[in-house]
Amino acid sequence: MARVFRKMSLNAFTLLECVAVITVLAVAVPATLSWVDDSASNRADAINASRATMLGTAVMEHVLADVASTTAGQGATALASSSTYLDTASTGLVARMSGVSSYYTALGITYTVTIGSLTAFDGVSRGGAGDVFRLVTVTVSFPAARGGTLTVPISTRVAAL
Repeated sequence: MARVFRKMSLNAFTLLECVAVITVLAVAVPATLSWVDDSASNRADAINASRATMLGTAVMEHVLADVASTTAGQGATALASSSTYLDTASTGLVARMSGVSSYYTALGITYTVTIGSLTAFDGVSRGGAGDVFRLVTVTVSFPAARGGTLTVPISTRVAAL
């Protein structure tokens, strides 16, 4: 009988080995899950940052196209009244961008456009004929995976030449 018992003990796990494995798993699994959660949050923020950049770039491209346009009501002079340029029903930038921006707004991604006053080439307003530049900033906001809001600002200077 002793011989059979000995043979079985060589092929089985002892209670001490089982406790050791459970202890190692109890320590390793929560840390691994924490890394996976952090990785998923970082990936979601990276994807939303890419989407925000795409939206911001699309809006900025529309602004640059409007500044270069010779169509009545557009061109660099249209930026003089930012509320008219942005918010006029059916012809304002926000209305014209609705087809593009609707996908992003459904994801919680929003944008604002800020149009600065006329300045010289160095960004300082001198009140003279050299003040032909405006700073246009598109700020895109999106929800962060861990809460809060992240923003992506895109700026450029446009000139009324």
